[in-house]
Amino acid sequence: MDDEELEKFCRAWTEKKTGYIEVKRCGSTGDMGRDVVGFLTDKRHEDAWDNYQCKQYRKGVSRSQGLLAICKVLYWASQGHFTPPRNFYFVAPKGLARRLELLIDKPSELKKSLIDEWDSICANSITKKAPIFLDAKIKAAIDAYDFKNVRAVTIDDMMDDPAVKPLLIEKFGADPGQYPPATVPTDVQDTEMRYIKELVVAYGERAKMVFSDHDAVFADADHGSDLRRQRERFFEAEAFQKFYRDNTSPRVISGFRKDVHFGVVDRWNASASDTLSRVEAVMELAGTVIPAGPLAKYAHVPVKQGMCHHFVNDGDMSWKKKQ
Repeated sequence: MDDEELEKFCRAWTEKKTGYIEVKRCGSTGDMGRDVVGFLTDKRHEDAWDNYQCKQYRKGVSRSQGLLAICKVLYWASQGHFTPPRNFYFVAPKGLARRLELLIDKPSELKKSLIDEWDSICANSITKKAPIFLDAKIKAAIDAYDFKNVRAVTIDDMMDDPAVKPLLIEKFGADPGQYPPATVPTDVQDTEMRYIKELVVAYGERAKMVFSDHDAVFADADHGSDLRRQRERFFEAEAFQKFYRDNTSPRVISGFRKDVHFGVVDRWNASASDTLSRVEAVMELAGTVIPAGPLAKYAHVPVKQGMCHHFVNDGDMSWKKKQ
């Protein structure tokens, strides 16, 4: 990644972390030392916030580069542009130079170094207009800041954070893992009634009778077992969607649904002798659809078939026979 890509990745990662009401990418000229910020309240920069300083260098961030990054933020905070950040994170894929790493691990020495070396490292690098020498206001901001809140985010730290997993799947094609097996409730749930009602009508058409409800279909020797299989398909797709909705990005699951939809829609719209024939034809075809993307290897036949019931349940399509 280049600098901009790292900042965008950091923003996307931070947005998936809990605790922030808003995340903003500031990285540009005039960012006042802020690349990505996470606001903890709706007062934004007038209240607590975290600063993510993204450093994409060929090697680890040097001691002087690290001190300059901190001094920029504390300087602009001392001038009233924002409150000092609650946490200051270095996000550096190449890590930190050993000297900076050791300094961060000793907060009191980090503070002392910032003061002692202000003129040599910070004064001429904060702005291009004029040197910024350490005055009472700046020193007060440094003295008040808790330097134990300056930390490095390593690659290992990021990879261990569950919030980064959806990004790895979407951006790098990481394996999202197997979804947990579905559990089919014994009783029909309110959340599945739309497609169930359409199937009840379809079974009635085929049997040339009216089934009063799904229980009547379950009791029928010809159609009861088929309705139970349809529910298994529905809940298999439900478990699939729920797991990957929580563990990938919305784009991944919507892309999967789109692949299944386009794979079956022409068969869905084709003429059929009755509604149940349409269901049977679509189920057969859905099982053969080969979706793209990271979920393909986990898209078992019942999942793809059950997704069709979700299209009906969500109101996107209908099993009803077209007149």
